[in-house]
Amino acid sequence: MNRVIEAFTAAALSLGLAASACAQPSVIELERTPSGYFVAPVFIGPDGPYPFAPDTGASHTAIAQTLAEAHGFTSTRERLDAVQTLTAEVQAERHVLVDLSLGSLPLGVIDTVVTPTSPEIQLELFGLLGSNAFSGRVITLDYPRARMEVDASPPRHADARIDPVRRVLVGAAHARRVDDDIAVLIDTGSPITLVNPALARQLKQRRPLSIVNVGSVSRIPETVETEDRVVLSRFRMGGVCLHSMAVSEADLDVFHAMGWDDQPAMIVGLDLLQSTSLTIDFETGRAQIDPGPERWRCRGGRRAQLSH
Repeated sequence: MNRVIEAFTAAALSLGLAASACAQPSVIELERTPSGYFVAPVFIGPDGPYPFAPDTGASHTAIAQTLAEAHGFTSTRERLDAVQTLTAEVQAERHVLVDLSLGSLPLGVIDTVVTPTSPEIQLELFGLLGSNAFSGRVITLDYPRARMEVDASPPRHADARIDPVRRVLVGAAHARRVDDDIAVLIDTGSPITLVNPALARQLKQRRPLSIVNVGSVSRIPETVETEDRVVLSRFRMGGVCLHSMAVSEADLDVFHAMGWDDQPAMIVGLDLLQSTSLTIDFETGRAQIDPGPERWRCRGGRRAQLSH
C-alpha cells in the first residue's frame, strides 16, 4: 500500500445505502499513515489497493476527486448535497462506485461523496469508509492490533449507537466535575479529541493555550484553532476508564449541527481511540467500546453506557 504525504480535507455526515452481506468473518489488516490514520486496502474493480480510513464520524463513504475521476466521475456541479464537516456545512458532489471491495470482500454499489483534491497533491488518504459501506454488517475496529474484522460477533454491551438520522456513532461519557452526561461523537476520522465550550466551562483545571492545526490531515476543511487546554479527570466511556486526560477546546460547527450547544459534548478522536476496540452493529445500531491497555479497564467491569 502506497504511503503518501498529504491528506484530503472534506468528508460526509449524511445518509447511507445498503451493502451486500457476507456470511463468514473477514479480517482486514490496517496500516498506520504518517499522520496517524488507520487505513484499509480498498479496490475499485481490479484497481488498487487504495488506502481508505474507516470513519465512524461519516455516514457516507468519501473519495478523493482525482481517484473518482479515474473511475468515471466528471464534475458538473449539478448533483450537490449538503455535507456536515467538523467546521462547516458544505456542498459536495456525489459519485456512485459500482464495484468497490474492501480487501477481497465485495462491498457492492456505494454512493460516495467526492472530496475536491488537486492533481498535484500526493494523497495520504484516497477515501473514507462511512456507515453506508457497512450497512447491515457488524465490524470490529481493533486498533491496538491494527485490524478490522467484518461480519464480527455482535456487541454484548450498548456503550454507543449509530444515530438513526445522521448515521454517525454517538455515545455518552462521564467525568469528574461534570454534572451531566457528556454527549460524544466517536470519530475515527478525526486525529484529535476536542471538547465544546459548554464542557470546558465545567472543568476548573486548565493548561496553557494550545493552537492545533489539523486542517491538512482530517475531514476538517479549515484550520481549527483551539481556545484552551482542559483536563478531564476520572473519564469513563464504555469500558474505558482514565484517571485524567488533557484535551483541547474548540467551538466547532458540528456541535451546533448535533444540537449540543448547551450541553457538555466532545469529539473523541484517534488520539484516544487508537488504544481501544470498537464493535459496531450497523443493523441494530448498537456499539461496544473496550480498552486496549489493562490500566484503562474500569474496576469491577463497570461501564459508562447509554441510557435507554
